[in-house]
Amino acid sequence: MLNIKNFLKSQLSAIYPKKCICCSELIDENSYLCEKCEASIERNTEDICLYCGFEGADCVCKYNVYRFKQLLCVFKNCGLAQKAYYNYKFYKKQHYSEFFALEMCAAIKKHFGDIKFDFVCSVPSYINKGYDHSGFLTEIIAENLNLIYEKNILSCVKRVKKQHKSSIKERITNTEGKYRCNYSIKDKNVLLIDDIKTTGATLDECAKELLFAGASSVYCVTVLGSSTGKK
Repeated sequence: MLNIKNFLKSQLSAIYPKKCICCSELIDENSYLCEKCEASIERNTEDICLYCGFEGADCVCKYNVYRFKQLLCVFKNCGLAQKAYYNYKFYKKQHYSEFFALEMCAAIKKHFGDIKFDFVCSVPSYINKGYDHSGFLTEIIAENLNLIYEKNILSCVKRVKKQHKSSIKERITNTEGKYRCNYSIKDKNVLLIDDIKTTGATLDECAKELLFAGASSVYCVTVLGSSTGKK
């Protein structure tokens, strides 16, 4: 029997051909990027530090102490990757979520493949009320990695100045007391998803709450990470 979902998808693709999420060139139905953008999108390299999320010489581990165990940033926060993600996040192009989530899944399997996670959750936010950009990613990640998605474990309990408009000192202060873990998770190994890592303050505050609630360890994955630790 013909799969109805695939049939509808093929009909829609005939009317609305699939386009590259970076440059809008027409592409194959099974792709997300054209060949040119695939070759040049800013993925982080093998040299990335799995503690602070920066590459090689930009590692800032000696300056920071985080409460999460490890951090993986899949793309640099610049260029094509940044443009495509900002279109997804701020212009609500929800169909981009599959590309970013699958890229995150591939990175998780590669770098955290030997770790058994008890569940996955995401950093909650007041931004885009009704459009849970991190949640959409986490749902796809949970499905592809066969993990439980604990959607309501973390709550954002206070509104603060937008992080991207804040100084490093303000970012750290802003996050203090911003999140709450809603129930006990004794001895659980947690995979925490967020969209953008700059200083790591948000991830660290969420990790603190998860650890206070009993988690044994917290591993973090973000779509974008600062392109250099010197910024």
